[in-house]
Amino acid sequence: MTISKINAISSKPFAHKEDLLAFYRKELPQRVGDFRLDEVGPIMSVGSQEEIEGYLVNRFSFNGLTMDMGDTIDWYGTPNGDLEWNGGFVRHGHMMYMADAYEKSGDEKYAAAIVNQMLDYIRKMPVYNPEGKPYLTYKQSTWRPFEVAGRAAENWPVVLAKIINSKSMTADAFTEIFYSIYEHAQFLSVHHWRNGNHACLETAGLGVMSVFYKELKDAARWRTYAVDFLMTMLDEQFHADGYTQEMSGAYHWIAMRNFFAFYDVALHNHVENIFPEKYIAYIQKAAFAELYQQKPDFSLPVTNDSNVTTQHKAQLKKLTHLLGKDVVAYRLSNTAQGTKPVHNSYFFDAAHVGIMRSDWHDDAVYASFDMGRWGTNHMNEDQLGLEVSAYGRNLLVNCGRWRYTTSPGVSWLDKAQYFKTTAAYNSLLCDNLCQMPADANGSMQITEHFDYAKGVFDGGYGFESAETNEALLKEKGLTSAKICTVDHTTHTREVFFAKPDFFIVRDTLKSDAPRSATQIWHMAQGSVTQHGTACVYSNFEDANFVMMQLNAPKAELFQGSEEPFKGWNCPKYDCLVAAPELNFTLSGKETLVFETLIFPVRGKVDVSALPVFEKSVQEKEDIYSVKYAGKTVRISAGAQWKLL
Repeated sequence: MTISKINAISSKPFAHKEDLLAFYRKELPQRVGDFRLDEVGPIMSVGSQEEIEGYLVNRFSFNGLTMDMGDTIDWYGTPNGDLEWNGGFVRHGHMMYMADAYEKSGDEKYAAAIVNQMLDYIRKMPVYNPEGKPYLTYKQSTWRPFEVAGRAAENWPVVLAKIINSKSMTADAFTEIFYSIYEHAQFLSVHHWRNGNHACLETAGLGVMSVFYKELKDAARWRTYAVDFLMTMLDEQFHADGYTQEMSGAYHWIAMRNFFAFYDVALHNHVENIFPEKYIAYIQKAAFAELYQQKPDFSLPVTNDSNVTTQHKAQLKKLTHLLGKDVVAYRLSNTAQGTKPVHNSYFFDAAHVGIMRSDWHDDAVYASFDMGRWGTNHMNEDQLGLEVSAYGRNLLVNCGRWRYTTSPGVSWLDKAQYFKTTAAYNSLLCDNLCQMPADANGSMQITEHFDYAKGVFDGGYGFESAETNEALLKEKGLTSAKICTVDHTTHTREVFFAKPDFFIVRDTLKSDAPRSATQIWHMAQGSVTQHGTACVYSNFEDANFVMMQLNAPKAELFQGSEEPFKGWNCPKYDCLVAAPELNFTLSGKETLVFETLIFPVRGKVDVSALPVFEKSVQEKEDIYSVKYAGKTVRISAGAQWKLL
């Protein structure tokens, strides 16, 4: 690589390669500062010392799966056929942990390994031409724009800022790396996706690179283009209430981190004036959406490709200047400092997501209720899904994402597909069929003493087509379309939160013919005990739930069952654990009604002091009563639910 080739792409001329390196040795660490994004995953390094030492000898471990490559790195490698493993590998996030080790120890072996691996990748994997290539071929190339941005815009800058002053970073090596950075940016400017969060991550990455390497001759054009493109994507990515259009608890942050990262880098480098006011207003609304959706333990609603162990406490810290330091301090200090957010419970009135919360303590009683859109990406059949947390534990939790279904032909695809279906969510099956892809709708009333939400799904029920759909695979991450076999059927779910003690859930399935309906409840772990015919409870030491049913549905419990495949939870990507699943079934009528009490309990359940759940009818209105701890709470469930 000659200096003349560098000068052909740089607006600042350099006399020698050594001048290029000297310039960026001074500038790059300052420009990067404390910039460091959480990896987009889902497969990544955890940064353990054992993993880091393995990277030095080309032994790569991500999510518990290892490939020992010996003397020759296979940049196409994947140990189990899951292309997500390779994606995590070629985004080079593992290099950040080696750079951390170098920064901490000063040991050149870490810097040397990084430089060698970077150059190995650059020399073996030249810029790819994706024109006319099938999506999976493109993804396997390591040059899908998502990987390009993750590698060159998110991870490489952090790595280079830490090791650029090492002895291992020679002028020849940096010159070659610098030219590759230009190639990566140029590739993104041409081939970035045009819709979805990938498009935003990729163009935001282009913008970030234009700030870190502003001497590149096209940097100003890239920066302007990135801002303009992201402005056009705001309405596609976010509802008017700030919630992600992808309707995913975990991917809300992924959607906003792209916009936020570019803004944060610009702010650090004193060029934040490139953003219109609308841009900043949108990411501020998205920041508050992240705050309000979070569970008491900082985890997120498990909707549309999320996992229960994903926690965003660190992300909340990053958003301090958008949320206000007093609000963030209140949340992070468990209410000991700062100022309480304006709302406890919150309804996203455009996305139709309801959050019920007793308070902001880490042992608050909480529920998330998805009454919303199908989503624009990462969609699962999770409409009207409900999750409950209380007293420091996530009690009722949707199964979560196991593996992505974008690796057709692998033996585990059907199992991965299961976790995208309604069967993996705390919702309702009709005739043992899952929901069709469709929007739900809903509303919510928030008062001082109770919250009430009502969601409706009438999109039908059906099964998967056997044919792979290339367009759905690329644009939506779906392998196939679905075939509807049950139409003219409406599921209405009503959730009443008697603050701060309990929830009543009423599920009504109405159809044009007699049906069966199965109400499903999942847990992340633990065990349950059935008490009589209408009561079950969990068995943790610290916090539990008691669930009671009226109308005597048939009850079944599954945990780690292979046939039928039921009773599983995915605490993180590519992790599968046996967990309780409760099924309650009613059948034989055109209208089927489940009436369910969910009663959180601090500590172990005392079976001698179980609540009493009853229903009566007064003046044609259902009256629910719950007796516990020496008191009786009565709820009128008419056209408007209310406490009596």
